[in-house]
Amino acid sequence: MEVEKKKLVIVGCGDGGIMLSHHTFKDFDVTIIDKSTMHYFQPWQLHIAFAGAKEKKIEKKKLLPRGINFINKEVKSVDLANRKIIFDGGELSYEYVVIDTGSTGDYSKIPGHQELFNEFGDTHSDTAGAERLWSKVRSFSGGDAVIGISYPTYKCPPSPNEAVFLFEEYLRKHKLKDKTKITFITPFPRAYPAEPINEFVEKAMKERDINIITFFDVESIDTKNKTISSIEGDTVHYDFAALVPPHKGAGIVKDFSDDDGFVKTDRFKLNIGNYDDAFCMGDATNIQTSKSAVTAHIESGVISDRLRGIDSKFDGRTNCPFEFGYHKATFVISS
Repeated sequence: MEVEKKKLVIVGCGDGGIMLSHHTFKDFDVTIIDKSTMHYFQPWQLHIAFAGAKEKKIEKKKLLPRGINFINKEVKSVDLANRKIIFDGGELSYEYVVIDTGSTGDYSKIPGHQELFNEFGDTHSDTAGAERLWSKVRSFSGGDAVIGISYPTYKCPPSPNEAVFLFEEYLRKHKLKDKTKITFITPFPRAYPAEPINEFVEKAMKERDINIITFFDVESIDTKNKTISSIEGDTVHYDFAALVPPHKGAGIVKDFSDDDGFVKTDRFKLNIGNYDDAFCMGDATNIQTSKSAVTAHIESGVISDRLRGIDSKFDGRTNCPFEFGYHKATFVISS
């Protein structure tokens, strides 16, 4: 007699949700619900923005195991107490739920950031934002260029550094380097947050004449006068700017989302609160670790084990490819 599978609902079909579906589809009745049908390769936005590459995307259903139930709806809220997921036009019950709703840029957090994004775009929004930045790169003829991090919470730790390296490479190839002052701003005490990697990152920046301003927490952006000011009292002028925005979570988990919408998650077990039937992973958590696809990938294995009763724990490990420009790269491994 075939045992009835328990119902697992994955909210969000990002990298983590896709990986978890492959870990669990043989043992659980899996449903994935997501507002988008397309999966975009987000790291490629750097190459759209600084090299004019074309977007890379694929239908999410093509990445899922056969037999997975995919619902194309936007989830409005998740009620853990009553085991209900409320979405446009209906609701869904579950026995287990995993939140994988990612994070998005919050351009309202810093005065002037929305206007800057409207003009320049960036590498952390969507294809249109990256293409807008590419148009600004192509039309740039020299001056003050500012690239960096506007706020400590953002996804893909190496990406701001990769952006400044790729931009510097573009300037050199197009004989604009001598006409440009490149400044990298960051709220952290060093060019890259983790000291072991920073040793190489900062050295490469100095070799390429990239000015570094640390402890620069962006307070406001004046697009009329083209200045960016920090809480610490510093101000930089820009003719070209590409800033990673503050990030926020979806804020859909009732009573368990923090002020920025991230889900309050146990950093080892990945449970939400005291619920043993609810988990969160990837960018959606409030865990102080890398917000990246690789992190979600690793966490999906932990959650898969815990769904089966295996006492696995997340150790904070993450792996990040890191481009330095000029066809050079390294690999960041940390925990």
